[in-house]
Amino acid sequence: MSIIKKLSAACLALPLLAAVSTAPVHAQGLSGLTGGGNNGSSLLGNAASGALSNSGLNIPSVSSLAPSNVTGLLSYCVENNYLGGNSPSTVLSSLKSKSGLDTSSQLYSNGQKGILDTGNGNTFSLSSLEGNMKQKVTKKVCSAVLKQGKSLL
Repeated sequence: MSIIKKLSAACLALPLLAAVSTAPVHAQGLSGLTGGGNNGSSLLGNAASGALSNSGLNIPSVSSLAPSNVTGLLSYCVENNYLGGNSPSTVLSSLKSKSGLDTSSQLYSNGQKGILDTGNGNTFSLSSLEGNMKQKVTKKVCSAVLKQGKSLL
C-alpha cells in the first residue's frame, strides 16, 4: 500500500475513532442529516440517546417517519439481523398486511436500504455508517423502529 493510501485511510478513520471515544465529538458532514420531532427529540428517546450522546450524531426521530418508511426500515433491520427473536418478523408481517400501507412507495424502498426519510429532502442513511459506529447506531435505531412499528399496529 502506498504512503498516500495509508495516510488517506488513517484520515478517514480519525472521525470514526473520535466518534467512539468518550469525549463528545461533532461528526463532520452530517449536519444536513439532522432532524427530529417537533420538539427536537432524538430518534432514540432519552434513555437510548444517552448511550449515543458521545457519538456526535444527531439522529432523526422515528416517531416522525411515515409508516411506509418505518416498515421498510424494519425490513432492513430484520434482513440484516440487527434485531433478535421472532417478534420483529411478526411485527413486520403485520405491518405489511396492514391496510393502506404502500410498499411500492419511495419511502418504503428507502427504508429497505436503511434510509430514514424525515421529509423535506432530509435523510439519514444507516448503511453509510461504518465500523463499530454502524453496529451501535443501527442496533439502537432498529430497536426504536421496532417500537414505532408496534405502535402503528
